[in-house]
Amino acid sequence: MKATVPASGVPSPGFPAATPALEAFGLKFSPGGPHISRTMMLEELGAILTNVPDGSVADEYREATLQRNVLGKRTDSTRRESLRRLRELYAITEATPIFGLLRKLHAIDPASLPLLAIQVAWARDPFLRATTPPVLNAAEGDRVETASLAQALESVFAGQYSELNQNKIARNASSSWTQSGHFAGHAKKIRQRIQPTVVAVTMAFFLGDTSGYHGPAVFSNPWCLLLDMSSDRARTMGSEANRAGLLNLRAVGEVVELSFPLFAQFQECLP
Repeated sequence: MKATVPASGVPSPGFPAATPALEAFGLKFSPGGPHISRTMMLEELGAILTNVPDGSVADEYREATLQRNVLGKRTDSTRRESLRRLRELYAITEATPIFGLLRKLHAIDPASLPLLAIQVAWARDPFLRATTPPVLNAAEGDRVETASLAQALESVFAGQYSELNQNKIARNASSSWTQSGHFAGHAKKIRQRIQPTVVAVTMAFFLGDTSGYHGPAVFSNPWCLLLDMSSDRARTMGSEANRAGLLNLRAVGEVVELSFPLFAQFQECLP
């Protein structure tokens, strides 16, 4: 995989280098992230998508959260903090293409939300990205300790966070990997193998292509790996997404042609 160097100075395997276009699209490259205090907030994201109509502007998402309290939070301060963290994780404005893409794919298959959410959160939270190796390196049925996530975090952000904060981030990340389906269990986290949907695969291909994985490399981009797909499996699932009309894919040997007519509006900020 490609390796870039984030602000911490430690390679982040597979994640693209920062560009204004990718930042405008919605990827995040700065250190830190919402997992220092929250998980990926899957339930709250689902409530937002259910209660705010597609095509809404940013102020309407804000009003739904703070005034209508669609998240069901008890205090104003909790509502504001929840909205802030959701914005960090998902942007929560259709003016940011990565959130618009999530909305459109969720509308096609709401059951795919956990796999859509983990891909977007991973693209926007360096803390979550840092905990990836122990997850993807674990075999199905392995127990994954929170301590291994904390160690992975320290290897990326060496000396930047106290042991207390490392453990807090690791616990939140562990919960997120459980919400996405990578882990099963409450106290003991057991690695499960992801069964990707064609909608989730479409997101993975789109984010990979956007991040510079073209030709055969798109089948091994980091979002495909998040879905536990080998290159061969990704080719097969890509063909299924093609038959479903979610993307256009022609793959013959090393010649791969990929496009996204349904989602072209989300590529406008890209070169």
